[in-house]
Amino acid sequence: MSKHSFWEARYRLNRDASIPAVLQTFEETGRIRALTRELREGEKQHIFWESDLAKWLEAVFLHLQKEEDQELRDFSERLIDKLIRNQEADGYLNSYFSFHEPDHKFTNLKVRHELYCAGHLLEAALEHLKLDPDSRFFAALEKYIDHIAQVFGRGVGQKRGYPGHQEIELALLKAYEYTGKAKFLELAGFFLDERGQAPHYFELEDQKRAEYEKPVDYSEFPSEVRDFISWHMSGLKRRDHTYYQAHQPAFEQKTAEGHSVRALYMFTAMADYARLTGDPQKIAACKVLWENITCRRMYVHGGVGSAHIGERFSFDYDLPNDLAYAETCASIALIFFAERLMRIEWNSEYADVIERALYNVVLASTSTSGKAFFYDNYLEYIPDFQKFQHRRHGVRDEYHTCSCCPPNVLRIIADLERYIFSQPGEEIMVNQYINSEKSFDLGDGTISIQMESALPWGGKVRVVVSSNSNQPRKICFRIPSWDSAPKILLNGEPLKLKPESGYLGVEKVWGARDVVEVDLNLTPYVVRADPRVRYNANRVAVFRGPLLYCMESTDNSSHLNQYLLDEDPKFTEIPQDQLAPGAIALETEGYRVEPSTTSLYSRSRPKRSRARLRLIPYFLWSNRGECEMLTWVLEDSRYGLSS
Repeated sequence: MSKHSFWEARYRLNRDASIPAVLQTFEETGRIRALTRELREGEKQHIFWESDLAKWLEAVFLHLQKEEDQELRDFSERLIDKLIRNQEADGYLNSYFSFHEPDHKFTNLKVRHELYCAGHLLEAALEHLKLDPDSRFFAALEKYIDHIAQVFGRGVGQKRGYPGHQEIELALLKAYEYTGKAKFLELAGFFLDERGQAPHYFELEDQKRAEYEKPVDYSEFPSEVRDFISWHMSGLKRRDHTYYQAHQPAFEQKTAEGHSVRALYMFTAMADYARLTGDPQKIAACKVLWENITCRRMYVHGGVGSAHIGERFSFDYDLPNDLAYAETCASIALIFFAERLMRIEWNSEYADVIERALYNVVLASTSTSGKAFFYDNYLEYIPDFQKFQHRRHGVRDEYHTCSCCPPNVLRIIADLERYIFSQPGEEIMVNQYINSEKSFDLGDGTISIQMESALPWGGKVRVVVSSNSNQPRKICFRIPSWDSAPKILLNGEPLKLKPESGYLGVEKVWGARDVVEVDLNLTPYVVRADPRVRYNANRVAVFRGPLLYCMESTDNSSHLNQYLLDEDPKFTEIPQDQLAPGAIALETEGYRVEPSTTSLYSRSRPKRSRARLRLIPYFLWSNRGECEMLTWVLEDSRYGLSS
């Protein structure tokens, strides 16, 4: 990536500000001290702290694979030592259970996160293995996986269980692809295939545990957590296993149910497993779930999981704006799922969703300082409303008690290059227009691609292709969903080719320096929701290229729902470097509905006056202090209906 590009700046912020900031909060809260039993008075180790550290380490290793940082490397190596020093003789590796509940290992898979932590540790260890072929970290995790494979299975004395929070499945499949060792594939397949089978493992587990488990006192937990626990416990009594996606066998599920991160980690693993085993029925099952999410249960900014109680999917077209949960981790998991499907087939829908989630939710999750983060990603924010709903405020926090999202952001930004290109077969796919350089080994030679992109502020993309192969190769350029007819030139000549599955494929014997130019149209536009999304009736969302825009009361006034956009609004682009380098705000003429001065209710039509509306990129909201925010803006009285 060019040092002057939009995403390179975000990458540097991730490395220089976000990684140290997250580490500082982890050190301050005892996550590292817990590994050596040095917790201070009042600190208590949590069951999934090790997963937080694992994601942080994974992000560090991804950065170190690109450039050396001796201080960061030395610290991470010391942290590895602290983690693996707690490994038991049989391979078991989870400090919480080793220290605090040694007799209860693998007795509560449903909620205790042992296998979830193992998965994140394995993913981090795999990235360390790429740095160090003799990685002691990976050796420790492989020993742990061997132990898990002895505990779980269909043999005599083995447990036929599976994780309550999926993660280990996708980690195992990564390990299989990198090492070629079949044991990883087999264990992942067991966990996926066993899920949802009868008799139900979680119910059997509950019955055994009831003999010794004492009730937990939740009185000191925050109200939001207590609400969730109350809902969760009522679900247990109903034997509702949808929360864990254990209500049916994985590949028989037709709709995205339950906890959104759990679901999408599982769907990611399902797509990988289907591809690696070459099973067309399993591939078809993954595509059914993809269609359900993206056509009925996904927010306009790429967020998923609308219900804050349970952090979960609810039902089709239920996408509230001011109560949106849309956890950052869930959008990252959606990106994972899309990327795995993109390995299976050509379909620009996958890259479109990745782009939408990256430019909006992932970017919005982090402050411009790089040191504070969102967990929820609202599409409308009214400070008093969220306060009285006991929801998080609309200001990014440097620390979250449940801190899964910040290190997840660290690792996806560190691994951004994964999403730019793909090679599902012989073809090379250009999926994201992001400054980058990459070489592809073709067997009889190589193709190197250098890409310079002005996105998201400008629409010019220049791709230089160099090859020493004398065989024709196809390079496919994505046609973004927001510009169905971009101008594409090859060595100065317009290309007149028919797109295929959302890509324009250029097949030729590439020379020493062929130039492809893509000119993308960034004229602002509005989108409307399916009328079954009741919250967005008579409203529009404004986009410019891949960027969603929003209104803030900082630029307008309070009570943003009083504003109306013209039916066919024309926007003026306003530079806003004070928000972010190169940032562009949008201004347009519309109306402001005047409030009544005499009555709360009236038989009279309200008056309205012309007003100037200003919108800023959604990912930059809440960087100027707490204020109202609105994405779905009311349309003029005709509501955009065609005759």
